[in-house]
Amino acid sequence: MDIDQISALSRREVLTQSMTLGGVALAPAVAVSRTASASDAGAVDATAMHRKLRFRTDAGHVFWWLQGIKYGQVGTTLTPLYTNLVGTLQRITPTDDGGFEMTMLEMVITLDVDGDQPLSEWTNPYTGEVLPVTFSPVGPTTIRYRADDSRVVPDELGGARLESEAKILPPVIVGDDVFMSEVITARVYRPERDQPFVVNDLSTYHGSLADLTDPRTTVGAAAVSFAEVTGWQSWMNMGDRPGNLTSRTTGRKVARFDLMPEKWRMLLAEKAPHIAADPEASLDMPAGEFVR
Repeated sequence: MDIDQISALSRREVLTQSMTLGGVALAPAVAVSRTASASDAGAVDATAMHRKLRFRTDAGHVFWWLQGIKYGQVGTTLTPLYTNLVGTLQRITPTDDGGFEMTMLEMVITLDVDGDQPLSEWTNPYTGEVLPVTFSPVGPTTIRYRADDSRVVPDELGGARLESEAKILPPVIVGDDVFMSEVITARVYRPERDQPFVVNDLSTYHGSLADLTDPRTTVGAAAVSFAEVTGWQSWMNMGDRPGNLTSRTTGRKVARFDLMPEKWRMLLAEKAPHIAADPEASLDMPAGEFVR
């Protein structure tokens, strides 16, 4: 769909390109929702806007950071457990079909609840057990995206079988503010777990309409609010206790590694000096084992 076609849509109309992943019909891959006057957005190429906000439209790297508290949830009671400081490195490679490949490496630094000190051990408040805290990067993993930004879902993650669905919700545009939300559900199967490790990721990305619709922009400025609901992680030794993990984090996309949070870069250099010394080359390392 070209720009002229999109500009002809009424306020309540959306792009209706749909995708199906794993036999599950999902919402439109990219859609336009207007809550402001027509003059706010003008002609919008929704796929390009999403790609600029989430990734970039040309070849190169992007870097995301997140920080927030991980909670244990039993019933409706939330117990703060620790703070996660997360850094993600991404390499974007456009493909001939109009899509792209995204290679990603995620690295989580575990801090105390106040977010001040890194943890080498953690006391489980439910069991009283003192447990070691390890550094276990996820990836590198390569995911292919089609021309409409829908994912070709991989069936493996770090040696574990993966099932996943994803959908991109219609963006909300108010004045110059653009909010785009994504929902990803994944089930990771590992032999040592009786049940799959279930992940529900809820992300809302925020950017500027003027920036995202500027043809000169290839990497849009973006912030993110991220929430996650998962099962207990295996290293916590929670067994079959009822409950789950919930997190609330916020962060931002930056164009260079040296713009990542100084604390995260400093701690990464201690835990994985080879990655900190050449982060872009780390995207070509063998994938680490998924140990959640």
